Amino acid sequence: MRTGAHLTLLALLLVLVAVPVATATDPTSKTPAQITEFYSSGAWNKAVTKQAKKAKAYLAKRTHGKHKAKKPALVLDIDETSLNNYPCFVEKGGIPYDSAINAGCVVAYGAPAIKPTLGLYKRAKALGVKVFFVTGRPEAESLRTGTIKNLHDAGYKGKIELTMTPSGYADESLVPYKSGARRKIQKRGFKILANVGDQQSDLRGGFSERTYKLPNPIYFTP
Repeated sequence: MRTGAHLTLLALLLVLVAVPVATATDPTSKTPAQITEFYSSGAWNKAVTKQAKKAKAYLAKRTHGKHKAKKPALVLDIDETSLNNYPCFVEKGGIPYDSAINAGCVVAYGAPAIKPTLGLYKRAKALGVKVFFVTGRPEAESLRTGTIKNLHDAGYKGKIELTMTPSGYADESLVPYKSGARRKIQKRGFKILANVGDQQSDLRGGFSERTYKLPNPIYFTP
């Protein structure tokens, strides 16, 4: 059964804020045993590390030499890209994907950093690349405050440039919103060199030179 968009947050956010229901988040076809094995075997971390290394190398390439980009930027998704909700899912029984448990994990604001992504963030900062977070989490004051705190606590230091799904967004896919957010970043004069996310909907729609897909065996968001 398909769930409404942002049901990843429904259990708590409907009490806190008015959030429109639009896009859908579903479990993948992976079994709990397959998901657990993917993480516990080190395969997940290996795949994430590989993509982060590729992104680092591309940022380094595009920020040096006579053809280096002006006002270079990096775009990062948050859930399962910058912050790791998997430990909370395991603790709370959220494997396979459960929207209410995911909601509780998100608004607990205690997710640790995905270390390869945090390393990419720090490398981007060192190279003078502006970092933008573009998330499917809906815009709400309490959620924005908690999300920024969680990012800071997890090691993403400095000013956080955060774009959240606007109130009233009703498309069945996050692609128009996320690609539109990147378009706005580029209209500010930035050149998005790399865009990193765990969903294809994080990456589709253009407005970045390179895209880097991280694995997510738990859920799928169009």
